[in-house]
Amino acid sequence: MKKLLLLLLFSLPLFAQNDSIPVVKPNLSLIGLNKLNFVYKGILNPFLVNVKDSKPFKVKGESVLQNIDGTYSIKPKTLKDTKVQVEIQTSDSTKVIEEHIFRTKELPYAALLVNKKGCINGECTIEMSSKELLNAEITVKLIDYLLDYNITVTSFRIHLSNSNGDFLDSFEVKGDKIPQDIYEAIAANDKATLIVIHKFTFASDIGLSIMKTPVVKIRRILETK
Repeated sequence: MKKLLLLLLFSLPLFAQNDSIPVVKPNLSLIGLNKLNFVYKGILNPFLVNVKDSKPFKVKGESVLQNIDGTYSIKPKTLKDTKVQVEIQTSDSTKVIEEHIFRTKELPYAALLVNKKGCINGECTIEMSSKELLNAEITVKLIDYLLDYNITVTSFRIHLSNSNGDFLDSFEVKGDKIPQDIYEAIAANDKATLIVIHKFTFASDIGLSIMKTPVVKIRRILETK
C-alpha cells in the first residue's frame, strides 16, 4: 500500500504539467493587402497598415516603399515569400516587431488586342476587314491577372507587308486608336495584306513593366469592290 501511494504522488505533478494550455497573443498590427493574400513580382502592390490603439510604428521590409499619402507598396524582385515587418512602440516604451508573410506570384502574360481581338495564349494572326480598322482601339490585357488594374496604350507602330512578307510601309500612331488618315493609307494599299501592330507604349496604375512586348498580327480581308 505504501508503494502504491508513493507512485500516485509522483504521478500528480506530471499530469498537472500536461494540462497547461499555451496562450497566443493576438497581433497588434494588421496589413490590408488584398483578399487573396499574395503580391505580384515586379509591380507596385499597395497595402495599408493598421495598428491597435494607434500606437506609433515603423514598416520595414525588402522592396517596401512608403507613398506620399501614408500608404505603402511592395514591389518584389524575386519569387521568394515577401516579408513585411511592423515595429510597434508600446505604452511601456518597449518595441514589438511583428512579421507578415505574403506569397509572391509571377506577373501574367500580357496580350495586345485590336477591338478586343487578339492572341490570349501567345502569338497568332487574326483576320479583320479594312473597315474594322477605322478608329480600332488598341488595348493591353493581363491574362489571368486577379486584381484590378488600368492600362492605357499611349502610342504604337503599324507595319505593313504583302503576302510574301515584303515591307511596304509603317506608321507611328499617338494614342490608342487608328486615326482616319492612317486608316485611309492602309485601305488604299491593296498589296498590304499583313498588318503588324507592335512597339507600343502605355501608362498604368500598377507600375507595370513588360519584359516581352506582345505583338498582334492582322491578316487583312480585302473587300470586293
